[in-house]
Amino acid sequence: MIYKRIPPVFSLEYLRVFLSTIDKEGYDRKAIRTAIFNERAKFEQEKFKAIGRGYRLKTLKSEHLVKNCYQLSTQIGLLQKTNNRVYLAEEYKEFLNDGFTSPRTKSILLEKLFRTYVPFNDVLLCLQNQAKCELLLPLRKEKGLFKSYADKYQLKVNPVQFEVVRDLLTQLEILNWREKKNHERMQAVYLIAIVLRLSEIQHFIQASSKTSNCENSQKVLFLQDIKYETKTSMEKMGAIDLLEEAKSEGYIVIGLPETDDFLFIKTLGVRSATFEEALWKEYLKTSDYKSNYPVYYSELRDDVCQRLRISDKTFDGFIKKMINKPNEYSVKLHPGGGPMPPRRGLSSMLKALPPKTGSDEYITFIKAIR
Repeated sequence: MIYKRIPPVFSLEYLRVFLSTIDKEGYDRKAIRTAIFNERAKFEQEKFKAIGRGYRLKTLKSEHLVKNCYQLSTQIGLLQKTNNRVYLAEEYKEFLNDGFTSPRTKSILLEKLFRTYVPFNDVLLCLQNQAKCELLLPLRKEKGLFKSYADKYQLKVNPVQFEVVRDLLTQLEILNWREKKNHERMQAVYLIAIVLRLSEIQHFIQASSKTSNCENSQKVLFLQDIKYETKTSMEKMGAIDLLEEAKSEGYIVIGLPETDDFLFIKTLGVRSATFEEALWKEYLKTSDYKSNYPVYYSELRDDVCQRLRISDKTFDGFIKKMINKPNEYSVKLHPGGGPMPPRRGLSSMLKALPPKTGSDEYITFIKAIR
């Protein structure tokens, strides 16, 4: 069944806790509510460590979250109900054991989300249709303000539904976003993955065969991935050939509901040398071209991720490697702790949290020399 509304679950971690508790204790609403409340409280404790402040959680919010997790998990088929008995689907085990960013689990979740909820298709295809695969929208949830910006992109999703899609696809490393402050609090949301429909690829192959110059686009990146001997052999590739070749190159292939089309998705990667050079350039911009000068980790991460079209997780992984193996890099990094600048809203706060050092301290500042 296809739904026009996504239950407002903003973190896959809550869904994991919800399903894990059912797996261990059965469908006990009190146990589930306690587990989710504890997960939220844990995040509040981390937020307190990062900025030195927090607030008291209300049990009522956890109760709503239990209901939303139930709706989400049943609608996408991870939780099933038969004869008043609730039980977990087999795919849940992969979700629990491997984490939601493992290739297999990521593929399962994306297929279920895109085949179940209209807003996922609306947001992703809207992003893909933009010249830079990027949207600039208000962070505030006032419907009138959000709609005035969304209409420019022909985006037919309300602000809450957009935030759910944005947060879940950020965790699945399909898109990323950052807060921008102009006259309004804005968010720049951008793709960090190749996202194409089979029909688009077929049309592009036929069109590109008639010209010697191809535009630099996601379609070109896709053609660079697939294997073909000559332009003529590329033109002769049928739908089945493209589907099989895409799967062999690590693309997630999703059959689109109510059409004969398919969606191809593959998170973009970046080479270590490319990352190091981009990091250095963005660091100098942020530090006003001062070497060995402390800058906020979260701000530098926002700049580099947007420039390279990568996830926060990818950025954090490179930074940890550069810190732990300095001899492999010309840019030397020196992390520092301290309070980070507060952000309004749970989503913005969660997005801004930097990684920790071995001493359980957040890397709030970072200095670089070359």
